[in-house]
Amino acid sequence: MTSSIEKFNLNFKAFCAHSFPKTGSGAAGSYANVIKYLLEFLEIEKVDNQTILGIKSLEADLLDKNNPLFQKLYIFFRERGQLSYLEKGFLKAALPILYSFWEQQDALPEEENVLLSELKDSQVEASFRADRLRGEFPTQSNNEHSYDLRRTSGTINAAVKRIRNGRKAEKYFISFLTDYLGFVENEDFFDVANNKNFGYDGRFKNIGLEIKNIKSGGFYLTDNEIARLENTLTHLILVDIDNGIWLLKNDSDWLKRIVEDIKSIRNYCKLQYASLDLSDIKINLNDVAQQQAFNLATLNQQGLLALISI
Repeated sequence: MTSSIEKFNLNFKAFCAHSFPKTGSGAAGSYANVIKYLLEFLEIEKVDNQTILGIKSLEADLLDKNNPLFQKLYIFFRERGQLSYLEKGFLKAALPILYSFWEQQDALPEEENVLLSELKDSQVEASFRADRLRGEFPTQSNNEHSYDLRRTSGTINAAVKRIRNGRKAEKYFISFLTDYLGFVENEDFFDVANNKNFGYDGRFKNIGLEIKNIKSGGFYLTDNEIARLENTLTHLILVDIDNGIWLLKNDSDWLKRIVEDIKSIRNYCKLQYASLDLSDIKINLNDVAQQQAFNLATLNQQGLLALISI
């Protein structure tokens, strides 16, 4: 399910008013408002299942007064004269209400149910083999599009293939950590790609990792993935199976410029082509990206631990 931000705010406000009849405290309105302002802070323009998962993954950071994300949120509310929403605990109280509200919304679209039933995680395998590595950073400079008629697989099949390829990259990286470097799963790191309580793929020494399959020479970023990168909550792991594994940290100048370009393009499209929504923009890797990416396959345990830090 996807909801425009205006529709979402109206529906959530009505839900709060129904759930908390007026008692003179104004709590229902405060719950609705604090979530509305939180979405503005996170620069969210539409709400879907991924949005809610993203907020859940950020909840601990949003409520921790010592966390950089909370401090940014604090400044956001202070500059608007709305600090009472944080100081009186409305955000902490409103988040469970938000999750309850979303659970009562429509179920996943039929297409997504098909994807989940088609993709069996136990059947997705990818083992790391150091002797097969080519170490050639894949780049893609061809942005040409062809509009010739041709046979292609159905939308659902193509989506299942894309998800499977992404999961293979995740398992390949896990194999690299366990079979090659000797880290222990569920102790040194956690595979959280299919855990609804997290909004990223892996958690390594309390650091979130977003894993991307870059065999095509590029990758995509969702709005929530961008938000986590910008708030220094995750790094990117770039995987090309039997070729190499690279780390692109969230402070990469190249990555920051790409994110700003995506925002600029979308803002331009919003103004000039209001009927179009550029949700998916492929990010092509180039020589500059290669210069700022770290080749993980050359590291040992200590090297990786020293490199991956927020």
